[in-house]
Amino acid sequence: MIVALAASAAFMTPVSSPVNTLVMTPGRYRFGDFVKMGVPFTILVMIVSVFLVPILFPLHPQ
Repeated sequence: MIVALAASAAFMTPVSSPVNTLVMTPGRYRFGDFVKMGVPFTILVMIVSVFLVPILFPLHPQ
């Protein structure tokens, strides 16, 4: 589950996701804008995932 969440957490660059690439030109975003917002958000998703995945999807159900 962690690998699936990590694969969908592509926020850091405009080329990491087709949606990011599509909004780059119309929104007048620069590469640095994606990095500024993407790095903290990726770290937040990582921290939340590391704590919640073992609780929501335990390896040994009780």
